[in-house]
Amino acid sequence: MDKVRELQRKLWTAAKRSRNRRFALLYDKVYRKDFLWEAWHRVRANGGAPGLDGKTIQAVEEHGVEEFLEGIQKDLKAGEYWPLPVRRHYIPKPDGKQRPLGIPTVRDRVVQAAVKLVIEPIFEADFEECSYGFRPGRSAQGALNAIRKAGNAGHDWVVDADIEKYFDSIDHELLMEAVQKRITDPKVLKLIRRWLKAGVMEDGAVHEAERGTPQGGVISPLLSNIYLGELDRRWRSLQGGPGSDPDPVRGRFRGDVPNGGGSESGEGCSGNDPQGVEAEIASGEDEGCKPE
Repeated sequence: MDKVRELQRKLWTAAKRSRNRRFALLYDKVYRKDFLWEAWHRVRANGGAPGLDGKTIQAVEEHGVEEFLEGIQKDLKAGEYWPLPVRRHYIPKPDGKQRPLGIPTVRDRVVQAAVKLVIEPIFEADFEECSYGFRPGRSAQGALNAIRKAGNAGHDWVVDADIEKYFDSIDHELLMEAVQKRITDPKVLKLIRRWLKAGVMEDGAVHEAERGTPQGGVISPLLSNIYLGELDRRWRSLQGGPGSDPDPVRGRFRGDVPNGGGSESGEGCSGNDPQGVEAEIASGEDEGCKPE
């Protein structure tokens, strides 16, 4: 883990020093043994249901984790890794409707977790302070604390906006354009495209994915933040840029965009997302990869 953390810190530092730097040599880190083991530990700790192949985390352990990871490493090195479609699963929403999840296989979750370990520090260097959802060391509780602090500072109103069916409506090409502003490694980009286009198995048929990124995938929360990062920066530019005065408190938790006003603190904040944990059901989502 120390070597993984060390590389993450270097990537974050390099990205922070130059907002225009693009990273071209990342793929070999994805299949490094230490990254694959760290990815496995995080997926295992999260638990979750099996994907389309029916293989559980327990089954992987019974057959041997070392052999499992060596197989992944071999396929990644040879360029022969292909993800399976995600398995459709529904969970109830408070309004009585159903929220669709897409559950990847354990194998695909490990590869997604390995890619996330490599690229997340790069994008963490870019994210706005107002972003709280699905980020290392941040949570809805932190957003609520910021709102409370802003209220004590004199803010007296909140505008709450929600992007309807956000995960299902993400435009693949616009998302990839946002990713490519930082990542130019063609093999990493190909992996991300394959996950986006893997499709969903439902009622015995595979449905191709034209838009969206499955709720339930390890990589999906990061991709959603990269996509919404463009919104955050445009919003900031409309307020006159960093440090402009006045700048209302604003913030976001996933697809929710609360905005408060009434003073000039400029501190980012966000509202709570009542269903913000559904992507963790089978994703291996973690809190621990922000560089120290």
